[in-house]
Amino acid sequence: MSEYWKSQPRKFCEYCKCWITDNKPSVDFHEKGKKHQENVKRKIEDVRKKGIKDAKQKEELEDDIQKMEKAALEAFKKDLAGDPELAAKYGVRVRSEAEKEAEKKQKEKASDIAKQKALEAIEKKRKEGEWYEAKSAEGYTYYWNTVSHESKWVAPSVYVSIEEQEAKKKSEEEEEQKEAEKKARVQEELDAQPDEVAVGPLRWGTTSTSAYGNWKTVKEPPNLDLPEEPSEPLPIEDIPLPGPPKEKKEKQEGGRFKEKRVQSLASGNDNTKVTFKKRKLGSGARNTRQREDDD
Repeated sequence: MSEYWKSQPRKFCEYCKCWITDNKPSVDFHEKGKKHQENVKRKIEDVRKKGIKDAKQKEELEDDIQKMEKAALEAFKKDLAGDPELAAKYGVRVRSEAEKEAEKKQKEKASDIAKQKALEAIEKKRKEGEWYEAKSAEGYTYYWNTVSHESKWVAPSVYVSIEEQEAKKKSEEEEEQKEAEKKARVQEELDAQPDEVAVGPLRWGTTSTSAYGNWKTVKEPPNLDLPEEPSEPLPIEDIPLPGPPKEKKEKQEGGRFKEKRVQSLASGNDNTKVTFKKRKLGSGARNTRQREDDD
C-alpha cells in the first residue's frame, strides 16, 4: 500500500478575511473569539444601515416619480384645454367656461335647497312637537302634543304609540336598575375594605393562619414630634440664622505619624564613634551575596 501526503483543508472566514484550518475545533475556537464576534456584529450593523439607506432612496424615488406623473398629467390637461383638435383625437370633450360656471351654480343651488329643507324639517318638528297616544278615563284613545299641549281625537300622521312608550320606559328602568346595582356593588367593595391598618411584628409560636403572625391595630398615627409648619410666613427678624461654621482641622501631611530623622546612633553625651563590624568568612566559606560568573 502506497503512502502519500495530503495537506489539511483550509477555510476562509468572510467576516475576518483570513484563512483557518477547516476542522471543527479550529472553526469553533475561531468563531467563539472576541474579534470574530465583533466582526459579525459590525457586518450585521452595516447590512442594517444599508437596508435603511436603500429603503429611503426607494421611497424618495417613488415620490419623485409620483410628482413627475402628476406634473405631466396637469400639463396634458392644459394641452387638451388649449387644443380642441387634440382633445377630439383622444375622445375628450373640453367644457367651456360657461358650462363650468353653470355646473358650479347648479351645485350651489342644490346644496342651498338641501339646507333649506333640513331647516324647515327641524322648525316644523319644533313647532308641531311630538304626538303621544293616550287613553282617557272612559277608555277612549286620544293624542296630545308635548310642545303645544294640544289634544285631539284624530290620529296624526306620526305619533308614539302606547306600546312604544311602555317599551321606552321599560328600557330606561332597566338602565337605571343596572346603574344602581353597579353603584351598590362598588359601595359594598369599599365597605368591605378595612378602615384600620394592622401592623406588628411576627411572634414565635403564633397560631394565626397569616404568614406574618398576629398584628396589632393602630387606631391613631404615632406622634413623631415633627415641627409644625407655620400657617403664615415668618418675618425676616424671626427667621433663625445658622450657627457659625465649624473650624476644619488641618490634616497632617503623610498620615498620622510625623517623620523623625536620627542624626547619629550614639547617645547625646557619648562621643564614641559608631561603626559596623564586618563579618569574617571562614576558610572555604562562600559569600552568598557575591555575584556568580554564570550570571
